[in-house]
Amino acid sequence: MTDILVDRDGDVLTLTLNRPEVLNAMSNDMRNGILRELTAETDKQTVRAILLTGSGRGFCTGADLDLGTILERRPLIEGQIKAGTNQVIRLMRDIPVPIIAAVNGAAAGAGFSLALASDFIIAAQSAKFHLSFAKIGAVLDGGSSAFLTHKIGAARTTALAMLGGSIDADTAYEWGLAFNVVEDEDLMDEARKLAKRLASGPTKALGLIKAEIEAARTGTLEDSLRLEASSQSLAFNSADFEEGVRAFSESRKPEFKGR
Repeated sequence: MTDILVDRDGDVLTLTLNRPEVLNAMSNDMRNGILRELTAETDKQTVRAILLTGSGRGFCTGADLDLGTILERRPLIEGQIKAGTNQVIRLMRDIPVPIIAAVNGAAAGAGFSLALASDFIIAAQSAKFHLSFAKIGAVLDGGSSAFLTHKIGAARTTALAMLGGSIDADTAYEWGLAFNVVEDEDLMDEARKLAKRLASGPTKALGLIKAEIEAARTGTLEDSLRLEASSQSLAFNSADFEEGVRAFSESRKPEFKGR
């Protein structure tokens, strides 16, 4: 059994984390599979939306905490994080394609980080988001300190991180982490519907918007103004922009091609 399932449906790529017997705890094969697929798509740019989910009852419970394995990793952990998890998160934020995380069940540790690195989180009603690093004497990783502080503020992030807290799907929605919360049986239908909607949109512009939002997390207003001006120039000179303006003037639905 492979640790990640890859499915292509038109312009949508679906990556399914596939270790259901351990609630999709992150393995090296799973991490490497995500890296491989995202790297390939960054190079080829053949898809226009990516959907990330987990098989079975959970999204991803983070690192596999098998005692023997985790203790063996202690001298190597910094390098492994830099070469593994950090690369996945960077690729997720850098790839000029919208990513939807369809969160079923538990998203904990690095699994929570994967969801946070996505552009949209659609949560099943049963979804739970856990930040449990402190409970085992560990610290935040996978970009969660930056994502959460930016999205929900320092006070809530501190409480979640230091007290080893959890939030349910409705709280994630109320705090602005989740784009939508749906019944468990509707999760994949709603996620696919959103992915197809995004994939049929002006994906060159969507990629530029993603870059603008990412830059705004750490940059100044002046940085954003400069980036917006250069990005708007790229957008205005795209075929999709011309199609969008023509469609508007002709009172019809645009047919975007992602270029």
